[in-house]
Order: sequence, then structure tokens, then C-alpha cells
Amino acid sequence: MSRSDPAGAQLSTYAFPTQLRVDELLVRYTREDDIDAIAPAFHDPAIGPEAGLPPFDKETLRTALREQLPGMIERGLLSPYVIVDTQSDEILGGLTLHHLDPMRDSVEVGYWLFVSARGRGVATRTVQTAVEHAFANGIYRVEAHVRIGNLASERVLERAGFRSEGVKARFLRRGGDERHDATLFARLADD
Repeated sequence: MSRSDPAGAQLSTYAFPTQLRVDELLVRYTREDDIDAIAPAFHDPAIGPEAGLPPFDKETLRTALREQLPGMIERGLLSPYVIVDTQSDEILGGLTLHHLDPMRDSVEVGYWLFVSARGRGVATRTVQTAVEHAFANGIYRVEAHVRIGNLASERVLERAGFRSEGVKARFLRRGGDERHDATLFARLADD
């Protein structure tokens, strides 16, 4: 994997990882047999809207997984993962890498957890691992957007070494057309 080279007209060759490991956690591509476990998050008002998860039912999730996600992953638009506790085989939440910009060597990270997985450093460790992978494979900048007022998510990013860079007005969608201001966080490879 390499960074972009504007002088040589080369784009970044970064590719989304198929899986990541950290301690007892496995971050892997979402599979069809995960749908029953993760579907409740898409309808939980404390998870889905905060994480930008559309209110899809199980069948829509299955269809998107089969028909839309492969192309989205290939184009660098969205790569969804589940976070699995390898000791219990329980799905604890999800992580996404998305909006790959191969000209600027940047990518965005997102994450969500079920309530039972919170307070154990799961989000912080998986975000840190995703960032380290990105940096080791040619990415220079990793961004995250957090709805203003989501203090728990802000703390995850701060513990993972991100810094707040300002506010984007009405940047995040929540519940269809409802828009919210978001704090832009970023971490650079040479921080």
C-alpha cells in the first residue's frame, strides 16, 4: 500500500482491511449470518441515529449486504464491520471505514456499540487499531464526525488520539432529513 503521489499522478493504493484483531476483539466484515444480531441497533434510538445507521429491517439489510456493499467497498465508499468478542463469540457493535479519499490519503472512521459492551474500552481499542492499520498502509489522515452533545463518542476519539478541528453545521443526518451539527475530529499519521 502506498500514499498518493500528485506529481506522478498516482492515487493511494489503500484498501479496506478484511479484518483487524486487538486483544480479545476481532473486527471483521459483516456477514449475512450477523444480521439477526445487529438489526436491533438499526432501530435503537440510542444507537442507530447516532451512528448514521438507516432504519433498515432485516431483509433490507440482507439485500444491501449482498447487492450494494460489495461495490461500495470496492469504490472506497463504505466498509462495515462487526466487532466480535472472540472469547464469547458475541457481537459487541460495529465499526466502519468510509469515504476513502485516494487523492488526499484520508479515510473516515465510525463506530457503535451495544449498551452491554460499553465502558470496557472496546470502541477506543478498535478505533485505534483501525487507525494504526490505515497509517501503516499509506493513509495520512483519519477523520470522524460526532454529533454535538455525544460526549461518550467524543471521549472515545480523544482517547484514540484524535483532536477536535471544529464544527460542521448540519452535517450529520439523523432520522431521515433531520440534520445536526457535528464536531470534526482528526488524527494525522505524524501526530
